[in-house]
Amino acid sequence: MRIWKNWDEEERAVVIKVTGVCFLIAAVFVFIAILSYLFSWKQDASLLSDGGTMEKAANAAGSLGFRTGHFLVSELFGIGSLALLVILVAISVRLLSGKWQSSLARTGVIALFGAFLASLTFSYIGNLIGMDTVFDGGLGGRCGSFCTAWLTQTIGSIVTGLAILVLIIIFLILTSRKFSRWFSSLGSGERKKKKRKSSPEDKPEQVPTMQEDNADVSVTESSTDEAASPEDAAEGLLSDAITTEPVSEPITESPIESTLVEEKLERLHETANYDQEATGTEGNFEIITGDTLNTEVTEELKPINNRLDPPDGLPKYKFPTLDLLEAHSSGRREVSSEELTRNNNKIRAALANYKIQLNDVKAQVGPTVTLYKVYPAPGVKIADIKKLQEDIGMTLNARGVRVIQLSDCVGIEVANDYSSIVPLKALLNDNAFRESKAELPVAIGYTITQKVKVFDLADAPHLLVAGATKQGKSVGLNVIVSSLLYAKHPTELKFVFIDP
Repeated sequence: MRIWKNWDEEERAVVIKVTGVCFLIAAVFVFIAILSYLFSWKQDASLLSDGGTMEKAANAAGSLGFRTGHFLVSELFGIGSLALLVILVAISVRLLSGKWQSSLARTGVIALFGAFLASLTFSYIGNLIGMDTVFDGGLGGRCGSFCTAWLTQTIGSIVTGLAILVLIIIFLILTSRKFSRWFSSLGSGERKKKKRKSSPEDKPEQVPTMQEDNADVSVTESSTDEAASPEDAAEGLLSDAITTEPVSEPITESPIESTLVEEKLERLHETANYDQEATGTEGNFEIITGDTLNTEVTEELKPINNRLDPPDGLPKYKFPTLDLLEAHSSGRREVSSEELTRNNNKIRAALANYKIQLNDVKAQVGPTVTLYKVYPAPGVKIADIKKLQEDIGMTLNARGVRVIQLSDCVGIEVANDYSSIVPLKALLNDNAFRESKAELPVAIGYTITQKVKVFDLADAPHLLVAGATKQGKSVGLNVIVSSLLYAKHPTELKFVFIDP
């Protein structure tokens, strides 16, 4: 673990990629070994007795491939062992794509359950057709043969088949949403309604209709482009409450239902029209970016004002240079204009859905969070926008959304799709740190406006750093120590580290 911690990010990335390639090669090897074993298991059966030192294996993966295939196919799950390849492929894909920290528990459980279920099924079929000795363990391997024999002896052959069928249905429901929807619709008559074709006079012309049953609302729209445009404009706002279904037959609406339809359509069209105005007027949306992260260090670090000149003692001491720090240029992610425009349109549409009009929106791009400065129209209360924080977060589908009140507008903080690494080199190169008059200056990071935040540690002598795992506690402490090393002379500051 110490060696791994001492490696930089590029070395770790190389090791992770190489490991992913190794898992991919292992998956290919196991696939060839199993597939070849299905056709050559009889020819290589003698290798189990003499150790395989004299004879050449007929398996395409050699003697090791034969033994691998024999263990997986004969001893374990038979043909169902092919499902185990999903685990190796999933690990390889995670490592090669850089998502190696994500959990593989669900994929592993599904693959193991699928392999066992396939083993049970093939063993049951093999017993019915007289192929219980093929592959030296049956079609489902010894594991499936043992379980099938025990079930058949306990509950009988017919009930065993029904139990296997139930397990297959459960497996498909858990792994396939389409099968789950199809299975849940059996016996409900929905399939017949979908197949039934409505006559032309029964179809409404570009007018959505609504049917309400137990507070569940379903809006049905015609397939023309004109009727589909409001739905596209308000995409994401009503996706949880609206489902599109083909028109089956005319619906007789009560006065209450008709009123609900009119109110819902009015809100939908207002949202769509306002969203189109927001996207069509470029002057209403402004993107403000900073180049602080991309600033190159072209000069030596300026002396801090409160440094001793000349220092009292250690005259040959040299302050550390910024060349010792990495620029982390590969960790900088540019926030695309498409992402900013998409969030701007969604914010406008979400507020327009509650009849809150906006004049301008300015996006202040940060390394990890973008601040959308919302300037409401005259007569709009700030509290009306702040109380919609959860609704805006659901509309944007972002990791974290926070609504704050600024001096002249309302700020909506939205996490970027891809965060950028904030380099310490750029923080210490900024004038906010170089010209700081603090006794113990610490460049802790960037503000939402991409300005370097410097605070005086002398004003916080009892500093508590707390947080969850992998939230930056160690990085924060390293930044504090590094800032003081670059700012203070050994005669001005001395460290006492205590590790309990």
